[in-house]
Amino acid sequence: MKRLIALCLLIFWGCGPDPIPDPEAVLLVAPENLNSCTTASRINATERQVRFQWTVALHADNYELIVQNNKTQERFTSNTALQNASLILPSGASYRWSVRSKSTLTPVTTDSESWYFYLEGDPKTSHFPFPAQLKVPEDEAKIRLNAANTFLFQWEGADLDEDILSYDFYLGEEPNLLRLHQAEISNTQISVELSRGLTYYWQIITRDAQQNESSSRVFVFQTE
Repeated sequence: MKRLIALCLLIFWGCGPDPIPDPEAVLLVAPENLNSCTTASRINATERQVRFQWTVALHADNYELIVQNNKTQERFTSNTALQNASLILPSGASYRWSVRSKSTLTPVTTDSESWYFYLEGDPKTSHFPFPAQLKVPEDEAKIRLNAANTFLFQWEGADLDEDILSYDFYLGEEPNLLRLHQAEISNTQISVELSRGLTYYWQIITRDAQQNESSSRVFVFQTE
């Protein structure tokens, strides 16, 4: 009897519906990463229409375009079933954009990587530096300290004017209570002494020769 029940259960489970695959991430195409958006259409003195493009994603039937002003943090979104969408954005600012893949068959969504671009405004105005891209440690990473309990943080900076002056390194154990650990760093790495078994948050502020500033995202990591 037990064998019969087990056999019935096996047949029942084996004949169940196939699992619904999660939508995969798209690949971003345009505007290009860390570049000036030269294909935007002029709407008026302060606004431009930008066309965004990306590749098709497997198991996705619609997409959400997400664009954020790096200075004001204002977000602009658009939902579409196509692999492109257009938004009217304030000019003279840098932006971060990504695409979220969605499916009507599942609540699971998948985000693409983030790209950055500068939307030209007054040509006489200097460009704000792009937010630094944090490289090491990655977001939500677990890291191992060396014998001296130090770790080498690394990031990348970019500015269309190529006049980055320095970076400020912020660190803390709470995302809203970051403290300036070292200011006016001339390169893109710093070795920092940390404690083992703690959670840390870090951020980089980029400053150019015109004293324009941009803030990176805040990454979290744990020490073993």
